[in-house]
Amino acid sequence: MLKNSEIKLIQIIADLAIFLEFTSPDLLDPDCSIEAMESIAAELQSLNREDRDNIADLFYTLSKQYVDDKSDFVRNLPESLGII
Repeated sequence: MLKNSEIKLIQIIADLAIFLEFTSPDLLDPDCSIEAMESIAAELQSLNREDRDNIADLFYTLSKQYVDDKSDFVRNLPESLGII
């Protein structure tokens, strides 16, 4: 069973990824966004298979808390980040 702190950390990652993806290029340099997402992906990819699977499941579960494009985005994060 996952701890509340683990769930919160994955939610923070989802929220940060949403910020990086959906913030206007006028407010956030797209190259910086991509670099940050690549850094997140690299760290998550370095985890063992069980941890990556747990994180992927959490992204799917958490995606239900978001609406429309953001829900789809979070649901697809495991694939986008290369952890599945």
